[in-house]
Amino acid sequence: MNIEQFRQSFAVLRANLLTGARPWYANRTVLLIVALVLTICATTFVGIGARNALLPSGSHDLQWTPSRDLVAGVNPYHNFLQWKNDGNELTPPHFLNQSPSYPASVYVLLSPVALLDWPLAKLTWLVFNLGLIALIIAGLQRTFPIQSPIVLFTVVAIFLCSTPLRASLGAGQINLLSIAAFLWSYHFAQKQGVGNARLSGMLLAVAWVKYSLTFPLSLIFINQKNWRPLCIAIAIHSVLTVIAALQLNLWPQQFFFSSVEVVLMGSGTGFLNLSALAMKLHLPTVVALFTIGTIMLATGIHISRLSNADPLPMLALLALFSYAVFYHHEYDFVVLILLAWCIARRQLSVSAAIASTALITLSWGGLWLASEVQPALGITGDILVTVTEVLMVAAFYSTLFLLAKDTRPRRHAKLSPNRVLAF
Repeated sequence: MNIEQFRQSFAVLRANLLTGARPWYANRTVLLIVALVLTICATTFVGIGARNALLPSGSHDLQWTPSRDLVAGVNPYHNFLQWKNDGNELTPPHFLNQSPSYPASVYVLLSPVALLDWPLAKLTWLVFNLGLIALIIAGLQRTFPIQSPIVLFTVVAIFLCSTPLRASLGAGQINLLSIAAFLWSYHFAQKQGVGNARLSGMLLAVAWVKYSLTFPLSLIFINQKNWRPLCIAIAIHSVLTVIAALQLNLWPQQFFFSSVEVVLMGSGTGFLNLSALAMKLHLPTVVALFTIGTIMLATGIHISRLSNADPLPMLALLALFSYAVFYHHEYDFVVLILLAWCIARRQLSVSAAIASTALITLSWGGLWLASEVQPALGITGDILVTVTEVLMVAAFYSTLFLLAKDTRPRRHAKLSPNRVLAF
């Protein structure tokens, strides 16, 4: 396009704005077609995730076996670690590929699912997860409303089409439960009254079932000096830990570090982060815990010093922080819904918005597309997947850096909570 053509195009756009004429992308027919396509894609991809969850190999991450062992009074960590220490590389057949990588308090919380037979447990959890998707969207819209219906629909549709959501459904992951519980915990924490604070604390305790996602997110309560939900959640998990100890006839310290030891026995094939590096280096459990604890403490101190910071960008930043510290696979990128919501609400600087869009595009669809075409392209496909992964890591840490730079206190505390950096 030469300069003259650019001037003509600009003149047409200016005339449309002055006369109130709508551009092609605001045409009602075009919008309806796009909405129909997005709806079909979203329904299809969610359906694929639901189908995968019910396959014989589906829902393999649902922590049914460890919970069932705990209910039966069997120490799931001992059985798993003994099998691995005997030199076996695969997960014990009894565990259905469900390694006991969570604290015992989580298995007490999940014990109702363990009372069901495996096929019924998978179906029940799938239906529950589908409901949790709706709760995640409702929690975000209730707490951080998007005013434009078109923008809201687009963000939700893209979220439903995303690979991490489809993978989470198929794997029977508990990350959707953690995210939904946390969002509603935060929502009730913003309301006055002891009842709301108690409800927030109980939901926060549920949110901690996937502690690697929600421990960092919980730092926002420290930022807001809202201690009651944190204290309630800690008390609940303490009681649940004691219940687990009584059920297994053990002292809590005898299995306290066991879940972390199980995690560190992995190969470190998840996303590039501190925990994956600890696996690769075969660091002792105590060293890994001390390092992660120190980083969490330092981050908590820093967060506590930020006053009047915008909550949604801070939550998005803490979600990325959780990925940089704790062990995760790509399906946990479902938590990037927080970042997508920031973009939709125009709460990021231009540079952060560009990096965030790149990260969401690569993690929610780009890597999947590259993997789909990989078999047909041979060695070229392998290179494509590798390049996509490298770009995704670069986009991730660029977004993390830019969000950390942008998430600062506003100069004037009296500004509206929605008044942030716009683009």
